[in-house]
Amino acid sequence: MNVEIINRTINAMCSEIKAQGSSTLDWRQLNEDEMLYEAVICIFGSQMQFEMAVASADRLRDRGLLCSKQLACMTNCEEQVLDALSQPLSVPTKNGGVRTVMPRFRNRLASLLATTVTEIYGKGHSLRRLLFTADSAKDARKELMVNVWGFGPKQASLFLRRVGYCADLAVLDVHVLDYLNLTRGIRIAPSRLGRLSCYEEIEDTFREIASKFGHSLGCVDLATWLTMRVAKREAYL
Repeated sequence: MNVEIINRTINAMCSEIKAQGSSTLDWRQLNEDEMLYEAVICIFGSQMQFEMAVASADRLRDRGLLCSKQLACMTNCEEQVLDALSQPLSVPTKNGGVRTVMPRFRNRLASLLATTVTEIYGKGHSLRRLLFTADSAKDARKELMVNVWGFGPKQASLFLRRVGYCADLAVLDVHVLDYLNLTRGIRIAPSRLGRLSCYEEIEDTFREIASKFGHSLGCVDLATWLTMRVAKREAYL
């Protein structure tokens, strides 16, 4: 698949994403438990495939481990999360089936979530309040990186997108980085993007690309992720 075809596909995906815009979450209408569920997906998504991250968050929610009021006074949060993740998960496959998988990095994930709970709810804060008091999307991203353990720039940006907070931040996933390499010859190790200054530099480059598509940065970013993911999976690249 060449660059021209990829760009046409991205443009078509942007139109489809915009058409489905009404299904986007409205962060102002979400309660704290719903915010935490979305945050957990993003924390776990940095350590595993997205579908497995969702399945893991679903498991925790089903066990009542994403109830913010209960977590605020829970003394064994890490142990309970670890126990919940120590059993196989049912994860959907690309062909519509289901596979059973054991979550990886269970100890690290349990520790990240427990520490986040302590940092936020143990101090009487909340994700909702953090977003309501932020001066801008970039300010919200910085605050999330400080308060949510496991959140780097990418995870914080993904969270803000998933809850419908803004559409002007990029989620520089490996698929988006592959697109930048393919179209601009930009090679950058994902590990370097843990530094916000480096992340924002690449984000500005991608913002320039997005403007040529005529859609928001978030829309083009998501369309690129979807397009490159399928192209690589189907061995077009």
